[in-house]
Amino acid sequence: MEDTPEQPSPKPPAKFGDLLVRIVSAVVLAAIGGLVFWEGGGFVVALLVVVGGLMSWEYRQLILTDASNKDMGLWVMVAGTTGAVIAANLFGIFFGLIPIVVSSFILLQIKHKRPIWIAFGMLYLAVPLATLVVTRENQGLGPILWLFGVVIASDVGGYFAGRTFGGPKFWPAISPKKTWSGTIGGWVLAIGVGFVYWALGGTMGFWESVLLSVPLAMAGQAGDLFESWLKRKAGVKDSSNLIPGHGGFLDRFDAMLAATSLYLILNLIKVT
Repeated sequence: MEDTPEQPSPKPPAKFGDLLVRIVSAVVLAAIGGLVFWEGGGFVVALLVVVGGLMSWEYRQLILTDASNKDMGLWVMVAGTTGAVIAANLFGIFFGLIPIVVSSFILLQIKHKRPIWIAFGMLYLAVPLATLVVTRENQGLGPILWLFGVVIASDVGGYFAGRTFGGPKFWPAISPKKTWSGTIGGWVLAIGVGFVYWALGGTMGFWESVLLSVPLAMAGQAGDLFESWLKRKAGVKDSSNLIPGHGGFLDRFDAMLAATSLYLILNLIKVT
């Protein structure tokens, strides 16, 4: 009997097989975001209104996987999220809550499915987006660059450290790919960003710039885990396929949402 030749075993996926696509997408996003935030004013509001609308659609797809885009609840959520950004820009951060409250009331009146989750989603998206608008207007570009830098550094550090060193998983039930080595690598690189921000003449002192970078990185990682949990509940890999190599806008900016919310809390504590 003739021996059947052994089939070659499939090659394991390359550790950095998706790196090129991720880099190209990240560069394009960074260039657009950088130009917009450099200009400030209405450009920032317009960009975040568009991004807020797209993330509202993605979030709703995760919460209501069987919902149609013709569903009125989608447009109520988009209106609440984007309206909050515009109201915060015109009248202040706390006025941004008014469109969210009104939209939540409408959801209850039309007896929309899962209104509490949709209302939470509007708050979850709108508060950090409105914070970015107000921060750029009142504090300038520096804190925005520091905040963005910390979140990006945490993501990049986690990506390379996790794929290079591997090791124990951070929370496999929620996000199977995340490791402790990646988590710690993200914190270390975030500290480096805080140091650079201080060294370049940032608006905060040394310890504030460096030490606050760690909780902001942690918040970003928590936001990433929260979105991973939402995707796992919905049974999907990505929130959408709008950004090559990254999935959707929620996949790309989930960490930024949580970190910016913490930044707002820290600022409110400082003011009071």
